[in-house]
Amino acid sequence: MPVVTVATLNLFHNIGRWEERLPLLLDQFIELRPDVIGLQEVNLATDQGMLLAGLINERLAGDRLYDIYHMARPGKSAHVQAQAVMSRLPAEAHEGLDYLLYEGVAQRLRLRLDGGAHLDFYNTHLHYPPDAREARVAQAERLLAWAEASRGAPTVIAGDFNAYPGEPVLALMKGRFQSAHEAVHGREPEKTWPTPVNTWDPSPPGCLDYIFVDGARVLDAALAFDRASPQDPTLFPSDHLGVTARIEVP
Repeated sequence: MPVVTVATLNLFHNIGRWEERLPLLLDQFIELRPDVIGLQEVNLATDQGMLLAGLINERLAGDRLYDIYHMARPGKSAHVQAQAVMSRLPAEAHEGLDYLLYEGVAQRLRLRLDGGAHLDFYNTHLHYPPDAREARVAQAERLLAWAEASRGAPTVIAGDFNAYPGEPVLALMKGRFQSAHEAVHGREPEKTWPTPVNTWDPSPPGCLDYIFVDGARVLDAALAFDRASPQDPTLFPSDHLGVTARIEVP
């Protein structure tokens, strides 16, 4: 059965010391080499996603290269709050869902795996701020309905849920999906946000980023993009840590 490495990372668009963060991000990305990764807060105005994909592909030296698929948000935040999926697996479909709430969207790729298997990979970014719990539940309900209506393959839903453990939206997700990190470690990460790159948002630290799995076996899960620069302990690849998982797809 195919084994696939999936991941998620909020990229923090191109602010917060982006020029300094980029080399660190590239190094840790190449080490991880996920088969598919969901990115949030991608800056379309600077072609940030294409830049990242191009620089990574230059380093792969004959290895399987990445394609990138963007999904812009509606409204005034479109140019800095886009989402993107980078995949080394061939995509048979790429679709989007407008939450019709707070300019939120989700995207879905149907990916073809070795041996004729398929994987549906969803990338999402739910509404902020911390007290917007009802909005996140409403968005997640639309997301789950979309996933259920098109169900036909093992499914991964990854992204920045902006929800701390114990919130209603996570209970909703876990009623239908398995949290990869919790399945392996018995709990969610202590923290995926913030890193010292964030110097202005005073919200409480905690776990906001998750990978949910259905129809596949979780082999391993861990934090990713979680190492500071050896020269500067305040410099990380993003203001979020990433999450990654290895899954076996029937």
